[in-house]
Parts: sequence; C-alpha cells; structure tokens
Amino acid sequence: MADPHDVAFGARLLAIETTLRVLVEHISVSEPGVRDRVRDKLEDYLSGLDQASELESGFIRRTRAFTESILKIRKSSS
Repeated sequence: MADPHDVAFGARLLAIETTLRVLVEHISVSEPGVRDRVRDKLEDYLSGLDQASELESGFIRRTRAFTESILKIRKSSS
C-alpha cells in the first residue's frame, strides 16, 4: 500500500508542475524568451554548487531534467 504522505506529496507536485507549465505557456506568448530566462537563473544558482560530490551532481542533473520537463513546448490538443 502506498504511503499517504507520498501520495499527498505526489499530488502536490503534480498540481504545482501543471500550474507552472500552463503559466509558462501563457507567458511565452508575450515573452518568447521566458524559457531562456528561467534556464539562465537556474544555471546561475547551480553554478555555485559543489559539483564534486555524487549527491550534488545528481541534484544538478535532476534539477535540469525537471526544469526542462516544465519548460518543454507542448503541442496543442486542438
């Protein structure tokens, strides 16, 4: 059986990620460079981390992947 805390955490993350995707899509209509600005801010932060440890390297890799998932251009369903 799934842990109720994990289910609640997963539901929260799904809601946050879905909201961010919609907002990015909406904003990118009037500000086409918004995705690059997000990436630049992220890289500014990540560049200050110690990438020598396996834990930090994994954090950086996952952060980039999650961010790209949110920033990915979605094809409209219409």
